[in-house]
Amino acid sequence: MSYQDDKRELLKLKQGLIEESETIHEEEKPVYEVHGMKKVENFFYHYKWHVIVGVFFLAVAIFLAVQLFAKKHGDLRVLVITKNPQNSSQLMYKTEELRDAFELYCPDYDNSGYIYVDVYLMDLAENSNSDYALSMTTKAMSEMMYGESQLYLIDKEAAAAIAEDRDDIFADLGALYPDCPFIDGQVLQIKGSGFDVNAQYFSACPEDLYLVVHNVPENAQNASRAVPAHKKALEIIDNIVNNNYAGWIDDQGRIYGITQKETTDAERQ
Repeated sequence: MSYQDDKRELLKLKQGLIEESETIHEEEKPVYEVHGMKKVENFFYHYKWHVIVGVFFLAVAIFLAVQLFAKKHGDLRVLVITKNPQNSSQLMYKTEELRDAFELYCPDYDNSGYIYVDVYLMDLAENSNSDYALSMTTKAMSEMMYGESQLYLIDKEAAAAIAEDRDDIFADLGALYPDCPFIDGQVLQIKGSGFDVNAQYFSACPEDLYLVVHNVPENAQNASRAVPAHKKALEIIDNIVNNNYAGWIDDQGRIYGITQKETTDAERQ
């Protein structure tokens, strides 16, 4: 068959006029089988980006899991809620000092061999970003309703914003400690309590910073966590009022029982 005949036959095939040609036969491509390391190399050649992306996400997942399980689970969780801009900016840099102070009064509740207090800052101060202020207020209310933190270090403005004219949202500390000079009704004033000295505040401590204990409603959805946390919060308040150090750790890391230390006038200066 001539070249022109082959050309016409090929054109018919492309146009779909015939399905198979008796004269033109399609050569089958040879199939090569690979084995061993060649097979591995061939896989990585075709799927290397899939492997790289998969390994990356796996590494991230492992890192997050390690961080989650390695994180210290606190004996106590304290919310620091402020609305006064001056207090907010000041407390932002005192997280470690506040944690150290709370840990002096906090027993080793989980018998882990160490004492750790989780201090969580919430800034309700009104600024140019109203969405941020709203989100922080929502977080604070959610923590109160569903979280396990029942002890709050709070300023006067934030306390008023959260209470919203309700007189039962915080525990009546005055009824528990009627003779305590730095407790007034539901609030324990930080300044002059001894806690201010342990938090390295001294004379710079604001007058309107308080400790309050959240009352757990009878029908609270988080009662299984909130009730034990409420008891812990009252124990911390009791240790502050009585100046009890409830988890003293020496230089070798040994934990002792409740001790009592008098705060001198010189330390308060």
